[in-house]
Amino acid sequence: MNTTCGSPIESLIKNYIEQKEKSFHYGKKRIDAEKEYNRLLTKYSGEAKNYSLDHADKIYTAYLEMTANTEEAKKAQTNFAEAEQKLNEIGEILFEATINAEIAMTPVNGGLPAIRPVTVSYNNGQVIVS
Repeated sequence: MNTTCGSPIESLIKNYIEQKEKSFHYGKKRIDAEKEYNRLLTKYSGEAKNYSLDHADKIYTAYLEMTANTEEAKKAQTNFAEAEQKLNEIGEILFEATINAEIAMTPVNGGLPAIRPVTVSYNNGQVIVS
């Protein structure tokens, strides 16, 4: 496998992988925040919904986190669709060949960059990145 730092195709592949991972990451965070929000909503004293100020703040914070992660997931999904379209265009240019590369990727949730072997295959107009 070869790597060419800064090549246009490497950038497209890297963007595709990053947007896919971001979409998954923020989608999971949104689901977790939604669960926390719903859990907090059901905790109240008595038959009427009486919340303390502290508890109301927690509900509000969970709601803000849930909506922020929803927006981030939507953005990442839109960017992922665009990146997938660009990779499909590369597949048309290369007559549905396979690309093998080693690409430096930084994890979505932080951490040190790592070199990942990547295979991009084109089959009947579909792109498969593994």
